[in-house]
Amino acid sequence: MIERLAKQIGEHPKLDSWDPPLCGDIDIEIDRDGVWHCQGSPFSRPALVRLFASVLRCEADGHHYLVTPAEKWRIRVQDAPFLITEVTEQNGRWWLHSPLGLRCPVSEDHPWQLRGGIPYVRLWHGNLGRIARPLYYRLAEQALERDGQYGLMLGAHWCPLGEAL
Repeated sequence: MIERLAKQIGEHPKLDSWDPPLCGDIDIEIDRDGVWHCQGSPFSRPALVRLFASVLRCEADGHHYLVTPAEKWRIRVQDAPFLITEVTEQNGRWWLHSPLGLRCPVSEDHPWQLRGGIPYVRLWHGNLGRIARPLYYRLAEQALERDGQYGLMLGAHWCPLGEAL
């Protein structure tokens, strides 16, 4: 059933065009490591997490919501809802990957930014992905200094990793 719902929603649903009323808070939290919890326990079904992640939106108030055409439920997010654990190159294009199966191109639409010295990537629907520590260290080995920042070029895009001292 979850797989059928995920196919109906698609990989990138048009959440920005949905404006349902707020139904309230739901006891779902995404911890700093990107693990989803319900009532304090980690989700045991990865397909359900992927489904919920596909309808997650961060709004201007800084809160995260699970959104459908008819409902909107606020959840808690400790840091960024997505953890970026891998960067790959395919046919000259660079891609970011998460353990949830998220695949995002490195592009102007998905800029990298530093928050408190930690690199994040702007994803879809206002959500951020934090660069995981092991990936950060692999990328830092190739870092260059430019305009007061350390970072690297992935294709034509500057990806900051930290402030230069």
